[in-house]
Amino acid sequence: MMKKKYTTTIATTFCSILLLTSCTVDNADIPVTPTDEYTILYYGHGGGNREGFYLSKIKDFYNADADVYNRVNVVVNYKFSTTENLEEQDVFDDETRKAYGSKTIRWAIDPTKMFEEQTSAPIYGADNADITNPDSLANFIKWAVKKYPAKKYMLIVHDHGGGYIPYMDLPDNNTANTRGMLFDDGHDDKHFTAKSFRRALTTANVHFETIFMDACMMNNLEYQFELHDLCDYVIAPTYSKPSIDGAYRMIPQLLGQPSVDIEQALDAYCKACVESWDEGLEPDDDSPFYTDMTVTRTASIPHLGEVLREFTDRLCDTYTNGTDAQREAIDYCTASAIKVQINEPVYDAIKYMRSIILALPEVYDENFYNRMREAFNNCIVAQYFSHYLTVHEYMVDYGVLLGAEGAYTVIDWSDNEETGIPVPIGAIVYADNGEQYDLILTPTDDPNYYSAEVVGELGEWGSTLADTYEQLAFDRATGWSRWLRLNKQWPNMFCPSGLNFELPIPQTEPQ
Repeated sequence: MMKKKYTTTIATTFCSILLLTSCTVDNADIPVTPTDEYTILYYGHGGGNREGFYLSKIKDFYNADADVYNRVNVVVNYKFSTTENLEEQDVFDDETRKAYGSKTIRWAIDPTKMFEEQTSAPIYGADNADITNPDSLANFIKWAVKKYPAKKYMLIVHDHGGGYIPYMDLPDNNTANTRGMLFDDGHDDKHFTAKSFRRALTTANVHFETIFMDACMMNNLEYQFELHDLCDYVIAPTYSKPSIDGAYRMIPQLLGQPSVDIEQALDAYCKACVESWDEGLEPDDDSPFYTDMTVTRTASIPHLGEVLREFTDRLCDTYTNGTDAQREAIDYCTASAIKVQINEPVYDAIKYMRSIILALPEVYDENFYNRMREAFNNCIVAQYFSHYLTVHEYMVDYGVLLGAEGAYTVIDWSDNEETGIPVPIGAIVYADNGEQYDLILTPTDDPNYYSAEVVGELGEWGSTLADTYEQLAFDRATGWSRWLRLNKQWPNMFCPSGLNFELPIPQTEPQ
């Protein structure tokens, strides 16, 4: 997420919230007008450095017209960051930080009350409970559905996110403490993995009309396939996202209308969300704000899987049995792949696959191209991009993992002292067999090339592709891990288009 220092105004505003009590109660008796239309479930965490912003977004629910709450419930389960993080980020005064740090509260929004009155709800559950435990989310869902039943449900999961990468999706008997979704800083930055998040939802046994992953980089094929049978729609950003605003008031406002076309409503929300970021950040044509939001129709995911299985089958067969010219064409497409996040091995899936199809007309004819385009288009209900991305025509679609010979690379960047431009200084390579080694990257005389030197001792990242990636619904449907292992060309290591750098395979074997 983008970094932005809290202002005194924000901190002062939330210092006025009433202190929590020390008792442990189930906050299920808040008077709310019953409804049989929608219940919106918000499940979030301060995330260490986002407390003021997140509370401000929740507060925006109160800006919806009061009458929409005759048809819509909004219930909130929110865990505050640790006392230490609240102090470091200068959020609240000392007394409030001690009362709120690592505490979880629940409430249902009552539009007749002030936000500060509602957030004085008693503590729910054990102090500093692990919100990334699947049972925690499942219990919240069960409580909300029982107390506020409705015809349809929407789940908002709000915190830091990092898309899908195998080393953050370790099996349950390992400790995953790298990038993921919904970090709990009170529990050593534990987070939901793709599998633990799915387990929480299946345990709750509630079908959601919409799941909104309000966290960075969550619009990727790996998560879309994992969730497709648990909901009808997924809202998620492909890029990182700002913490400011987000137009939460629009959600109950749109769903609380007497007659709701859900796809039009989700389209309108995503548009309002991205517009609110542009309005808050006030970018010009040269301000590189990479923000976006996509709505996916999950009923179309299985057919997309069938087409992608065929694409992967042909790709692997051509790379293995085709001509040198065909392999060179595929390698060129991989070396030119568009990266979503500058440090993560996540790439624009649609553009990468389309480039390969167009490069190999003898393998993928026009009919196949049209079938794949239609399959992707049927999944996408709405997409909106920031002003900067739109002006520069640098929009991305779904992200997907890409690497070489079963390995993938996370790049470490640092700003050049003279130019201020980020430059790669190191990398960590995660190999298919569970090995991990570090690289130092050094510029060469060729500005399009960096040399790589292995440093330190060989390590382990805790698992293998077989125990992580191959367990995904996406891989079972498409066999994408076959291509991850077969491909020998490192993908483009940069994010901006036109910079077709490639990370060379290290010449020195790790000792």
